[in-house]
Amino acid sequence: MKKTILFFTVLACGAFAKAQENDPVLMRINGKDITRSEFEYIYNKNNANNGLDQKSLDEYVDLFVNFKLKVAAAEEAGLDTTMAFRKEFNGYRRQLAQAYLTDASVDEANALTTYNRLKENIEAYHLLIRVQPNASEEEIADAYNRAELARQRALAGEDFEVLAREVSEDPSVARNGGYLGYFTALQMIRPFEDAAYALHPGEVSEPVRTDFGFHVIKVTDRRPDIGRVLAAHIFKRVPQNAAPEQEAQAKAKIDSIYDALEAGGDFAELAKTESDDKSTGIRGGALPWFGVHQTMKEFEDVAFSLGKGEISKPFRTAAGFHIVKVMDRAQLEPFEEKKEEIMRRLNRMGEGNKGVEALVARLKQEYGFLPDDAGIASAKATLARLGEIAGDSTVTEKPQAVGNLFVMAGKGYPAQGFVEWAENMSGQIDRLLEQYVNNQVLIYEDSRLEEKYPDFGHLMQEYRDGILLFEISNRNVWDKASKDEVGLARFYEENKQDYVWDTPKFKGIVLHCADSKVLKNAKKALKKNGWAEDEWSKKLSETFNTDSVSAIQASKLHLYVKGDDPYVDKLVFKEGAFEPFEGFPVTGVYGKLLKKGPENYKDVRGPVTADYQNYLEEEWVKSLRAKYKVEIDEEVLKTVNNH
Repeated sequence: MKKTILFFTVLACGAFAKAQENDPVLMRINGKDITRSEFEYIYNKNNANNGLDQKSLDEYVDLFVNFKLKVAAAEEAGLDTTMAFRKEFNGYRRQLAQAYLTDASVDEANALTTYNRLKENIEAYHLLIRVQPNASEEEIADAYNRAELARQRALAGEDFEVLAREVSEDPSVARNGGYLGYFTALQMIRPFEDAAYALHPGEVSEPVRTDFGFHVIKVTDRRPDIGRVLAAHIFKRVPQNAAPEQEAQAKAKIDSIYDALEAGGDFAELAKTESDDKSTGIRGGALPWFGVHQTMKEFEDVAFSLGKGEISKPFRTAAGFHIVKVMDRAQLEPFEEKKEEIMRRLNRMGEGNKGVEALVARLKQEYGFLPDDAGIASAKATLARLGEIAGDSTVTEKPQAVGNLFVMAGKGYPAQGFVEWAENMSGQIDRLLEQYVNNQVLIYEDSRLEEKYPDFGHLMQEYRDGILLFEISNRNVWDKASKDEVGLARFYEENKQDYVWDTPKFKGIVLHCADSKVLKNAKKALKKNGWAEDEWSKKLSETFNTDSVSAIQASKLHLYVKGDDPYVDKLVFKEGAFEPFEGFPVTGVYGKLLKKGPENYKDVRGPVTADYQNYLEEEWVKSLRAKYKVEIDEEVLKTVNNH
């Protein structure tokens, strides 16, 4: 087939006239339309740097056509259908699509809210009325009512600790009476944190729903964050239910350690030898950085009462006796330094999706989202029934939900789809429903990204074509050129005049030997055995060296010019001098002096391979231009970057 490039106007091609008025088809290659915006995206991206490497429009059209011809060849070879291609492309698309499937400004605002909370510590009590994740609406209502009753009693002035010990279903209440101490952001589950930070000292929250049930919170104090401490400790353990004499013995021991410190003893050394906390003792008692609510309250109170370098007196905690030394103190870092860490921790807590929630809410409005109450009720009833008959072998046919769960963008989403998704999921049904709906909204949005955001579409097209270009070019040019020994040899012979040189080069190896006899025998072996040049060094080592004695050290085969190596300079080019190689007093060379050019293509393999690749590329492009039809709309081309 002859090379075919047609230039025409939109009026001359009815199919082209069907393109969108604001983004007309600029060219068609092998029957595939390429819009002006796609070309502009690539052209402007590659000409973004002012001056250097800029191409004129006509030059770039030629390059772009060649690029698209190669992509057409890759598609014809089926490279766009391989598992490897789909995996690479889809992985890249998922990564880039994430930025379009959340509202980053909301995520950053959420991180900033959290950061501002980190500046403050809350002291609070709480009580918990438990609710199981799969609780019925009646059970949820009963738990809420009991929590609200407890709240009313707290508001009426009842002692919160007494109240918590009476009604709270948190197992820790027996130990702490509902007292949480001081805490800061990111230390409680998010709904609990939100409620606590909304309260002033003395206020009691409404019942707060979390995965555990309903909480009632009373805030008793708010203070500026106390920062973080880097400390070390010496510890003497006191077993639970220890006899008085055991406790006295531990107290006497910790007091004696303190006396040693007072007398000038080294804290780290005493921690290593005396502390019962062996995991920190080997490090001189060093603990990791900690802040509020990250260790026992008694320990925290003492540590934060000390200045840098100060050592506490012995004190008691539930675990035993301690002496603490504060190594350093630190305050909260600036937001920009802390932001990424906060966002990572919010994600781990399952609270990093505020941006997604905001986006979903906006998309629901944009796409006319309408829930279907009847379909939702059918789905819930069906799931309840499935739970009832689970494991019942007499039931042969599963119930099916009827109707739509919701309608979005004019399309109904069947309630049965939610049932099939949720059937094997655990969790409260309303939350599962919300999760499913949000997922479907995001899936729909994801399917429209290329259409909705032209730059994203162009980037995906560019990446897709780039993968295909690499694979087809590797197959037809790069890999072929590097492995085609016959073709390289032929190309070199046909273009030998391009590889001559003006100054002589030495092709050979440098031999560092134990004595002159080894050098003589090595050269004799090289002449006699006819070893391949690229194996000279290896064969000499195998012949003359043993496990216990090294008689020779030979360099790899190399093409030397004057100045590359002092040994070659002296022994071949008769210039300069060299010091004997350490351990090998005799040095010689073996090879050939090539005065005008290489012996064969292997001597200049790199340049020959590069030139051969260029040759294959040119021939390939010629064949593609002959094979595939290229049509360019000249009138549209005139409007590039000018519309």
